[in-house]
Amino acid sequence: MPEIYKQDPYLLQYRSQVIGCICENGKNGILTADTIFYPEGGGQPADRGTLVCARRSYEVIHVEERAEGIVHWLAGTDRPKIGDSILMTVDAERRRDHMQQHHGQHILSAVLENNYGWETVGFHLGEATSTIDLNTNEIPAEILQQVEEEVNGIVMANLPVKVEVYRREELPEAMIKKLPQGQEEVRLVIIPDIDENPCCGTHPRRTGEVGPVKILKTEKVRGNVRLHFICGSRTIQWMWQTAATLNSLEQAIGASGQEALSRLAKRERELKILQKERKELLPLKYSYEAQKLEGNAAMVGKSTVVVQHFKEADMSMLRGIAAAWCEKPERLAVLAGGQAPNYELVMARGQAVPLDLNKLAKQIWPLLQGKGGGTPQLVQGKATVLPLAELRMLVEKLLLDNVSNKLNSSKSG
Repeated sequence: MPEIYKQDPYLLQYRSQVIGCICENGKNGILTADTIFYPEGGGQPADRGTLVCARRSYEVIHVEERAEGIVHWLAGTDRPKIGDSILMTVDAERRRDHMQQHHGQHILSAVLENNYGWETVGFHLGEATSTIDLNTNEIPAEILQQVEEEVNGIVMANLPVKVEVYRREELPEAMIKKLPQGQEEVRLVIIPDIDENPCCGTHPRRTGEVGPVKILKTEKVRGNVRLHFICGSRTIQWMWQTAATLNSLEQAIGASGQEALSRLAKRERELKILQKERKELLPLKYSYEAQKLEGNAAMVGKSTVVVQHFKEADMSMLRGIAAAWCEKPERLAVLAGGQAPNYELVMARGQAVPLDLNKLAKQIWPLLQGKGGGTPQLVQGKATVLPLAELRMLVEKLLLDNVSNKLNSSKSG
């Protein structure tokens, strides 16, 4: 099957003929006499697009290379028949994007290896960003900036990109060692005096078509450095988004440039002071809220029980108030926070309350359409509904039943 995308990656529409059909796991695929669709491989995702046959359009959702040829997988349950003439159309924006990212990787890898000795040992062209893995464990930030400048220098020089096919024996020994066994012909993508790389992907005619290259970040992965980058239209989109974010931040801070950074640093210092003061004041707040609960408490046997809902409280606040309430050993608290359908719940008791809260919770969760867990002294969880009056009655009844059962047990003993 002639792979026309290798000969002319700019050809985005072409007429061919169906020579085979495949059906696997409910998915339909076809093989064609020749194709302009690039199949997934070499770190580059497959092309997408459409096939038109007898005025019927089929969406190409994936393309892969198999032993029998290049399979074009189609959306839906229908497909053209063997012998049908089809008009192929490749998604132009996706093709151009992949050409920019893939060739940008070639330039980036060439600069890193030629100028710094770091070899690319892995490449992935992603939907949002692309990555290369380098055989080093660290790249200083100042070197990354230098690399980016060198890469963009090659792009702006708008150098020619050539694609040539060689027989295995015509290649240098170092390149032959990297080739799979049995591969007799090698397609080289060449930037004269900069890079010669075996590759089956789609590439532009000149480096300028890659557009601006931006290194985003690095991370350590299995002893190597993984470098994240974007090229071309992705970089321009990133610049727009970054500028919009920066403008929003500057408006919120009320300053721009270095002044914005200074104000932000000042606010961060102030925030740390406020957080420290808040942490010191929280126990007082929890004690105050616990005291306010006394007016809503009920005596059940020898225990003081409170069931209360705090609309604005999160789990941390609920635990704090419950702990303050249960400083007196005869107290029990069932406290809820938040709003439907995302209530948070804390159940806590003092040491003198004769009740296992895990057992109590198992009987309460069905009423609240919730779930959770904990210890005999403390349970927390989430609930969907909060019928407060029913919950209060159920807690008091269960506590009273538990006390009665213990009394009966002690009498019978």
